[in-house]
Amino acid sequence: MSRHDQRPDIVMRHPPGSWQALAAGEFGSDGRNVDTRRAELSGEGAGLEAGARVGDRGHLGDASQTTVAEEVSKRVTKQSRWTWEVPAYFAVGGMAGAAATLAAGAQLAGLGGDEQRLVRSGRVIALGGTAVGSVLLVADLGRPERFWHMLRVWRPSSPMNVGSWVLAGFGTASAVAAVLGRSRNRRLRFVGDVAGLTAGVLGLPMAGYTGVLLGATAQPAWWHARRWLPRLFVASAASAGAGALELIPMSPDEERAVRIFAIGARAMDLAVAKAMLHDLAEAPDVIAAYEEGQAGRRMKAAEALTVGALGGSLLSTKFRRARPVAGVLALTGSLLTRFAVMSVND
Repeated sequence: MSRHDQRPDIVMRHPPGSWQALAAGEFGSDGRNVDTRRAELSGEGAGLEAGARVGDRGHLGDASQTTVAEEVSKRVTKQSRWTWEVPAYFAVGGMAGAAATLAAGAQLAGLGGDEQRLVRSGRVIALGGTAVGSVLLVADLGRPERFWHMLRVWRPSSPMNVGSWVLAGFGTASAVAAVLGRSRNRRLRFVGDVAGLTAGVLGLPMAGYTGVLLGATAQPAWWHARRWLPRLFVASAASAGAGALELIPMSPDEERAVRIFAIGARAMDLAVAKAMLHDLAEAPDVIAAYEEGQAGRRMKAAEALTVGALGGSLLSTKFRRARPVAGVLALTGSLLTRFAVMSVND
């Protein structure tokens, strides 16, 4: 056979991925219309099954040529490729953000006198949570440079890009506050206090941006709950942040402040979860994803733990031993909430 008689495996007469290419049956890859001569599929999303075509022609105009991908697109839930590190990062990062916000509030209120256990403990929790969360995030990304690549641009329309900048700024401010806030040098301590307030401001978006991120994905069960997931994550993070601080002995004024914050956060957590499910009840398939199966069991368990944490906070006014119990229940409930939301697509 001469060189002129040789033909490439795929003849692309139209732009890859265009409707003309689909109609002509020009598929250059595994069904996702990626021209493999110019790019390759890699990373955690590469394992997603787009679906094989039936026959040798394109599927447009022919119902028998429907792909598996098209059938999957009709479902309310689609299996997520994210592993356990992601919901764990959501929970730890949210707890860190709430703890920093509560510490900043205590700093402005002048609680704790010279010891300032609430302020210092909140800063340490924020730093520790950021460190652990960063490890979890990098473990999910696979390579550390992938996180730094997200900081090369500023894109307000991308929740993931904004969240990366929030994490970077929050982590830096938390580290400076935790280290310099204890300095004997007055000027360095002032820098630490400013950083602590900065971390407190960034704590709220740190706690809630992950809910915005999920709502902006193509997962239908998350998209339908896009108005509620940020609120749920913020309230749950506030409950967890207070729970972490409830494990640490403090002055009566500081414990009172944490208790008031915890009661409000847990009441809000329960109210938002109920409101979200009530709003989603209009879509039977969506509400079933949150109330049935593994996700449903986890949501119910998270609710029970949050109720227990709320009761523990109320009892701690008379029984101080209930305070750390409430903290453990709140931390567990917040973590389970993230895993419940992530598992609606399983």
